[in-house]
Amino acid sequence: MSYLAGNKAVDLLGPDDFSLLLAEARASGLLGRLAQMVTKSPTFHLLSPHQRDQLFAATIHAAGFRRDVQRELTHIERALSGLDTPVILLKGACYVLLNLPAADGRIFSDADILVEKACIGAAEAALMLGGWATGALDAYDHRYYRQWSHEIPPMTHLHRGTTIDLHHSLVMPTCRVRVDTKRMIAAAVPVSDGGFWWRLRDEDLVLHAVSHLMLNSEFDRGLRDLWDIDLLYRHFSEADPGFLGSLFSRAQEVGLETLLNQVVWLMSTVFGTPLPACAPPMRNGPLLWLVARSASTRHPASSPTAQTGADLALMLREMYLRLPAKLLAVHLWHKTSDLFTTQKKPLAV
Repeated sequence: MSYLAGNKAVDLLGPDDFSLLLAEARASGLLGRLAQMVTKSPTFHLLSPHQRDQLFAATIHAAGFRRDVQRELTHIERALSGLDTPVILLKGACYVLLNLPAADGRIFSDADILVEKACIGAAEAALMLGGWATGALDAYDHRYYRQWSHEIPPMTHLHRGTTIDLHHSLVMPTCRVRVDTKRMIAAAVPVSDGGFWWRLRDEDLVLHAVSHLMLNSEFDRGLRDLWDIDLLYRHFSEADPGFLGSLFSRAQEVGLETLLNQVVWLMSTVFGTPLPACAPPMRNGPLLWLVARSASTRHPASSPTAQTGADLALMLREMYLRLPAKLLAVHLWHKTSDLFTTQKKPLAV
């Protein structure tokens, strides 16, 4: 964490501290990005040959993964080419396609795409013809995805093992935080003239990443996701001096102003991100205290105290935000009953 905040130079780390840095990065899903950053630093040559070899290996793996993502996007485009609707690429795969700094060294498990809800059936059928299929689900989980969720069940390719999350909304339609995702989706633009893929506008790329971090409980990759936002935030603001003003204005329009303010405070605390003049004052409250512990290093030797408790609290918060009271009671009853069955089932979270 000290290295990410710019408080330590990697060449000044002893062998034990360097090993811990790599272990922390690996546990947080950041090894590839860290390796790419360190290998480009002017002090890289001061590291020992063994240390340089470890970092080179991580960069080779990350570069191979990036090529795999680009190849997989070609397969997905081929499968969905017959759809008469924009296909919006989200999150990690979008960062790769746009060659954004947040794509450097990023490793992720699936490609997230979005089509309008009326086209979900056609998109799913096209992907099935292309070799993707959903896994086995019980009746409740099937209903959860099809009736309440913002996405259908994950689809995995039968031969390549790659996974697609097919969305029709950016957040759960039942979410208690009212986010105007229709406005964000309507403002999407083509990646290139006449090209297949579409993308969210710059401000909405950042805001979608903000909503994903703050409305979910996948904090085993929380530090990576927070760093994604920091990289996007810095990249777009450096390219356009007026970006930060439009970002905060857009957040107010779509209902994400509070979450954006919280994430900007977290970025400032963790990465030393400069606070813009348009950012309101923010104090460290209970929620930020929890997120700061969960979105941190996951290595047992350096993880913050109470991280497990923070993870649990944020998981319960996610359930509360995602589902209204009646559906939440049904969801908790069903998931609790699963604990007393011997058959292992896929979980909808």
